[in-house]
Amino acid sequence: MHSRNMVNKPSNQPGPHVPSDTGKDNDAQGVRKRDVIHEIFSFSKKPKTKEVDVTATNQELSTQDLPQVVGPPTAFSASDIHSMDNHVLASTPLVDNPLPTPVETKWISNIFLENLPSPMVKTELPAVYDRIEVTQQLAYCCALLLHGSFLPQVTAAELEEQARDPAITLQRFPNLNKKELDWLAEMGKNLPAKERISWLGTRMVDEFAKDVLKDSTEIAEIVLLGPVLDKETYRSLLSCTITAFEQSVLLNVDLLQGVVQLVQVAPPDSLISDDLVKILRVLRICLQDTHQKSSAHPFHLTLALSRLLDVMAEHKVKDLNRVEDREPLSGILSGLEGSSDPYLMYQACYAFQALQYIPDDESALQSVLRHGTGVVNGLIQVSGVFKLDLEAVLEGLSNLQEALGGIMGVASDVYKGVNSVMESGRGVLDGLKEGFSEGKKRPWYAAIRVAQALLQAGQLKDLNQLIYEAPCRGDPLFQWGICQLLGEIASDVIWDTNVRQQAVDFLGDLYKNDSQWGEDEGVKTWMFQIIGQLSTVSDQAVKTIAITLLKVLHQDQGTTIRLPYPLRNRLPPPTLSPILARVQNITPLEYDLCQYQFQRLQQHRQTVYIPPLAKPNLKAKDEDIFPLLEKVLEFLASEQQVMLVLGDSGSGKSTFNRHLEHRLWTDYKQGGPIPLFINLPAIDHPDQDLIAKHLRANNFSDDQIQEIKQHRKLVLICDGYDESQQQDNLHRSNALNQPGQWNTKVVISCRTQFLGPTYIDRFKPQPTDCYATAPQDVFQEAVITPFSKDQVESYVEQYAQDPQMALLFRNQSQSAWSSEEYMYKLTAIPNIMDLVKNPFLLTLALKALPGLVASNKDFASIRITRVRLYDMFVDQWLETNRLRIQPNKLSQKDLEAYTSLMDDDFIGCGVGYLLRLAAAIFREQDGKPVVQYVHRQDKDSWKAEFFGTNPEATLLREASPLSRTGNQFRFVHRSVLEYLLSRVIFNPVENVGEDMDPQSETASPTALSSNGNNPLFQRNLLGEPSIIQFLCDRVKSTPDFEQQLRAVIDLSKSDETATIAAINAITILVRADVAFHGADLRGVKIPGADLSGGQFDYAQFQGADLTRVNLSRSWLRGADLSGTKMDDVQFGELPYLEFENSVRTCAYSQDGRMLALGVGFLRIDVSIYDTSSWTSTYSFTGPDDVRTMAFSPDGTKVVFGGNDGFVRLWDCASGQEIFVMNGHKKILNSIAFSPCGQQIASAGYDRTVRVWDSQTGESLFGLEGHTDEVQSVKYSPSGEWLVLGGSDGTIRFWNSETGAAGIVLHSSLGAVCTLAFSSDGRWIASGHTDGGLQLWYAVSGEPGPVLHGHTFNVTGIAFSPDSRWIASSSGDHTVRLWDASTGTPINTLSSHKSFVHDVVFSPNGHQIASGGTDTRVRLWDVDSILTSSVKQQDQIGPVRKTVYSPDGQAILTRGQTVKQWDSMTGVPVPLSIELSEFLLVESVSYSLDGIPTAAVDQNGTVRLWELQEGGRKTTLEGSWSAEYATMSPCCRWIVSVDRDDTVTLWDLDNTQQKHVLIENSGVNQEEFICLAFSTTGHQLAVGTGTGNIWLFDPQSKGLITFKSTHWVIAAMSFSPDCRQLAVGTDGCSVYLWNFQSEERAIELEGHTQMVKCIAYSPCGEWIASGSADYTVRVWRRRQPPGNTENWSCVSTVRGYFGVVSDIAWSPTVPMEFVTGCEDESVRVWRVSIDGEDVVVKMLWGTNLAVLHAEGLVLKGTTGLGFTEQKLLVQCGAIDDSLTLEEDGRSDVEE
Repeated sequence: MHSRNMVNKPSNQPGPHVPSDTGKDNDAQGVRKRDVIHEIFSFSKKPKTKEVDVTATNQELSTQDLPQVVGPPTAFSASDIHSMDNHVLASTPLVDNPLPTPVETKWISNIFLENLPSPMVKTELPAVYDRIEVTQQLAYCCALLLHGSFLPQVTAAELEEQARDPAITLQRFPNLNKKELDWLAEMGKNLPAKERISWLGTRMVDEFAKDVLKDSTEIAEIVLLGPVLDKETYRSLLSCTITAFEQSVLLNVDLLQGVVQLVQVAPPDSLISDDLVKILRVLRICLQDTHQKSSAHPFHLTLALSRLLDVMAEHKVKDLNRVEDREPLSGILSGLEGSSDPYLMYQACYAFQALQYIPDDESALQSVLRHGTGVVNGLIQVSGVFKLDLEAVLEGLSNLQEALGGIMGVASDVYKGVNSVMESGRGVLDGLKEGFSEGKKRPWYAAIRVAQALLQAGQLKDLNQLIYEAPCRGDPLFQWGICQLLGEIASDVIWDTNVRQQAVDFLGDLYKNDSQWGEDEGVKTWMFQIIGQLSTVSDQAVKTIAITLLKVLHQDQGTTIRLPYPLRNRLPPPTLSPILARVQNITPLEYDLCQYQFQRLQQHRQTVYIPPLAKPNLKAKDEDIFPLLEKVLEFLASEQQVMLVLGDSGSGKSTFNRHLEHRLWTDYKQGGPIPLFINLPAIDHPDQDLIAKHLRANNFSDDQIQEIKQHRKLVLICDGYDESQQQDNLHRSNALNQPGQWNTKVVISCRTQFLGPTYIDRFKPQPTDCYATAPQDVFQEAVITPFSKDQVESYVEQYAQDPQMALLFRNQSQSAWSSEEYMYKLTAIPNIMDLVKNPFLLTLALKALPGLVASNKDFASIRITRVRLYDMFVDQWLETNRLRIQPNKLSQKDLEAYTSLMDDDFIGCGVGYLLRLAAAIFREQDGKPVVQYVHRQDKDSWKAEFFGTNPEATLLREASPLSRTGNQFRFVHRSVLEYLLSRVIFNPVENVGEDMDPQSETASPTALSSNGNNPLFQRNLLGEPSIIQFLCDRVKSTPDFEQQLRAVIDLSKSDETATIAAINAITILVRADVAFHGADLRGVKIPGADLSGGQFDYAQFQGADLTRVNLSRSWLRGADLSGTKMDDVQFGELPYLEFENSVRTCAYSQDGRMLALGVGFLRIDVSIYDTSSWTSTYSFTGPDDVRTMAFSPDGTKVVFGGNDGFVRLWDCASGQEIFVMNGHKKILNSIAFSPCGQQIASAGYDRTVRVWDSQTGESLFGLEGHTDEVQSVKYSPSGEWLVLGGSDGTIRFWNSETGAAGIVLHSSLGAVCTLAFSSDGRWIASGHTDGGLQLWYAVSGEPGPVLHGHTFNVTGIAFSPDSRWIASSSGDHTVRLWDASTGTPINTLSSHKSFVHDVVFSPNGHQIASGGTDTRVRLWDVDSILTSSVKQQDQIGPVRKTVYSPDGQAILTRGQTVKQWDSMTGVPVPLSIELSEFLLVESVSYSLDGIPTAAVDQNGTVRLWELQEGGRKTTLEGSWSAEYATMSPCCRWIVSVDRDDTVTLWDLDNTQQKHVLIENSGVNQEEFICLAFSTTGHQLAVGTGTGNIWLFDPQSKGLITFKSTHWVIAAMSFSPDCRQLAVGTDGCSVYLWNFQSEERAIELEGHTQMVKCIAYSPCGEWIASGSADYTVRVWRRRQPPGNTENWSCVSTVRGYFGVVSDIAWSPTVPMEFVTGCEDESVRVWRVSIDGEDVVVKMLWGTNLAVLHAEGLVLKGTTGLGFTEQKLLVQCGAIDDSLTLEEDGRSDVEE
């Protein structure tokens, strides 16, 4: 409320319409409209003396909770805009100066209580990328941008200060609120958005100028932009507006006011005198031509003239022509003196007074200011750059009054006539007539101008005081003008509603409580009319006060006349924005895209992000990495269509996708490609209408969707293909990039665990027409690689700086960790660094570490697995979010729920909630991770339990690791959902909530096999590899779980309802590397189980149901499958063909009915097989080795060549040679038939290619050019070109008809060994000596992808008939299958045991044939190859050394790395110290106290490392040139061999001393191959390649004995009693040398290759020997009568795929030994005796991913086809229905 008091009003006095301290709102008395209408305009000649307390009414109203009404924006004046910078540009801030103490007491009503910023109507600020809907919004934005251009530059220190304390920013820029500052900051980062706003303003002016019919809405719309335009645009707008008004036939009042308003709000320096004079002349002419039929036109013209003259006076217009302009105008205005309209008279009088100041050097306001204290420059313009000093104004008015004392003429130098006329008693009409006196300047005009300036500057408090302190306040014309000013404030929506209400209060207060103000009847009538008009405004708050006031005042007025003219000083705000709508070249779609862009950018809040690295494909080398973002950006700039991003679960695919989207939206340009991040699991049936569904979900209309489809390009970022449970090719099913369809680039991500080898078919663009050819070179892929150590450190550094991480230490005494502390913990805890190479697991580990370390200070004893990380993560998440709950802010119901949860264990309840939810998602939604919940629709569904309004569910949901987007809920990561379901299946925590749903209740550790409701029994998990992986982790960490799963398998024997559970159970155990050696699996029902890579040595499967079981690469040695059901069992291989000699070349006939094979050595043997029965139909024998062959296109002839250089053509039907073509001088390397069959081309060692006529044998021409031998020749599919590859590294093209030379390609991979053309003619593939394959674009000759994988020269290449796949063979014993379009390795086929010479595809593409030195032709089923890919479990490299710990519980191996294993289970046991991969480990052993120890060669210096925390590192001084070393079993001695073959012995008790045992020099230099210590370390044997053996005593360093043989000494081993030395030689035998006897050594024969390792059992009764023949033989000593020592081979262990390098026997477990092999396997065996039979059974093994079936029993099996039976028999199986003789073999070996 306001109050009447003395001048010095208390500063804490509340203003009007401010709620009282009580906070109670009272309703105002209602006012009946019909009663008011009859009474409010009554008029009384004499004022009433009774005082009415108007404030009581207003106080009553102020208690209402009136809404804050913000009217539409109106035009801005120049000062509106530029006055915002007052506090920025002024040297000192404005301080309200107190008025001097008055001489006499004056009664003042303080209604305007404070000065405000310059008025500006503000709209809602659009977001940076939002569509600007209305012109008011555009004007506001332009005003802020203009203001922002005047802000001072902020230093970096100031920015940092502002970031710490945002209030500093508000203090620095007091005229801007935080939202405006934030908006300006955002716009500062988006120059295109700023330019778009400015451009829109310019275009609107152009559009307005073009429009002939300018209606009122358009005028009001364009005037809004006046003060915010640049100078040139403003002047263009002003010019066209003046012209439009001048040319209008009838008076257009809106256009008239628009012109004047534009002049009033002109930006600085935009107006010139000519503009104003021109307008003045137009107005004068209009006013002169206006007849008196209506006073409306003269009033509007006069009002416009008044305001124009004000502007002219302020701009000091001096060139007004007295004759043409001034005198005619004065005459017109004087003519209005006699008007009966007092309103018109006042405006004319005001205009006449303004006209008096035009010729002068200063305006009325400047004159006043010049006479004020401290104002020395009288030529101060009215501007918003400064605030008016009220004290100076009042002082100026008083000084002028004293100085002049009366009225002065026009020619006077100073302002005259400022004497107060408060005592004159004259009325309004007298004053008006006086105002028309020629040459007379009146003081009321100057005071009104001051009041207008104060109002314009927002100085309402000063205006309040001016009204009461002005010397001329008693002048009725001053009062008239002030009342009009207050009425304009109350009706102008630019002001805040509270200010407008105060203006009405002010009028009422002046009317009733100011005795001076109420003396003139005309003024009171004028005030009553103003209040009456205010009672009709649209603003309800103002209207209500005015009506109430009229009701109070109706007693003072009789009848009245409603004010005929509107109260407005500016055009009303436009309700529409037609000009803006017309000029929007930016379509509505683009605006919605901008809004969507901003929304997506705002949603990206990735606080910790490390750019991922990737490799080209799944089987690429880890060192072939590149930044993934760079590769994706290259893809987007290419012509390719689909890029597949693969990665393990948690590798960062989704994070990268969101970062990519953010990058693309940040770089987005209008009209450019639109990035769309599509969460595939959130889309129903994404295989159809994917893009439209996504756009609709984001509020795009169907019309916009069609526009995007027809005219725009999209970048689809499809996240979570695997989570969407899709099998379809989304590119094909959505018809992407098809005519009339979506124009897209697709980046799609998928977890590698969900891929089969044929996965590319699901992503590569395919034609919609099944008969069309698939497009080429439109697909690529990238596989995100695990984090490197540098990436882990970078991630940890960012993570540690995140303030949110401090919450993890809330309940601990320690402070938050630094990045260094995190890294120390990560490296100190065993095995965790391997886990955290996965980004999501790294996040989990970092969250879990504080709690983990707090409870366990012994880091070395902590064992972390993937599943344990998730256990800790869920508990940590629930606890952290529980702490964020503030009970004091909860409602009563929520507080009761919270208390109940706390009483029941909040964390336990949270876990229960999550487990129930996970179970429900898989049960109700088949595992689809996104749950959509709409309460109205779903309140009665299963979803309500988790997402409904129940307080407990709400609290648990908000504390859970769930994310929400709109009405969609999902777990923060898909793997969390899968983890939870695995925990539903088996929960190691027994105490679960009693409220658990029975269907989702976690299995107790004793009831798994009896809980039929467990998901293990209800859901086949083979399609959920991540869930299986979690369960595998449980198996490894919880032994009881393994036993429960075995019980489930056993249950299937008698209970068919357990079949699904048994399938799941055995699959989980096999994936967990659990061996089933010797297991009783008789009668189990496991149809469809995945047993690939499983270990079933001597397992019993009799009567089992193995239908559709995958047994690819399974170890089935000795297993019994009698009576099993084996329909559709998969083995992944076909039977092979075997020959007597090496297979050098293979060729299919074009119809696929025949396979020709070149076999032999020193003679030609060509065999042709019928592929339907795989029986030999023809055989040609010749004089020399065959190296190459080809079928004629019609399949009737075969051509081949070999070492003799002849080309031979044979007829297949008769088996007769047709003719021989002679022309090459040396060996033939390659032969090819032309596609038409008319030509034969041959290439040879003589560096030439010859072309022959196939009908006559005539040589057509020869081709020369290669500088080395030509290795391969091929015809292009069209037959036009011959392509040659040579050892000189070039590929040359020749015209096949003319012999003309074509292009020459130079390979960077070296010599070309072989070539192949793709059947579609697009690719050429070349194989090289370094093992690389290079793809070339056949048309352009440009190089394409390089395929790495082979480790030796590539011998053969073949494209599949559809050009999709490439098969390659190599000297590295392997055949590899590749994806032709991407270069991705699909599979490696390792069944050949030696050099592979050639590989070919069958014409139907279903089979691959390969031949090698192992005399076999392997036949591979392509479908099986593509659907089976067993990953090796441990990449440990060739295992060269094995040793048991002294207690027999661990095994130490040396391969590519040093590994330790549990000897009983084969589970890796982490070492406390991991050796660098750059160190060369020569030997490993255990010390006598069980410490694992390694002898390491570091740059030729031997160091002994104890592999435990704090272990010793001993350096052998002087061992700088050591080549290799061996350690004694007792770890006291080390013997090394230097580069010069010097043998040195080191005593580790004194490492400074060394003893040279053999100094090797001279002509008889030895090559030392083998070193061996006795078990006690008291003897050392040294063997050489020349057959010499030295025996030394390490203690005395003396030579004990020497023996010479004629064999290469490859292996040696001492017997336990040290009396015998077993020696393995290259003669394939083992010799037992007795030191104490001169008898001949005992020879053990049986191996077929060099014996590489030997070991005695601790009891001395057994010897195990390993050989290069890929076998281990077990020998047993027998002691017949006569004490003659006799040894015999009692067992041969096969199944190795490499040289057996080392053997060691267990020191504690009888009959157990371990083998290390170059096939990277470690295997532990147990020898058992059954009467006379000795059986060697496997205990466990690593890397056994090969099908091995030696001794497999198949008797009585059903459903097993002949081909599968034959394959198994070739692998060593025993089958009564298919004997070995039928297979043509008497002995089978693997």
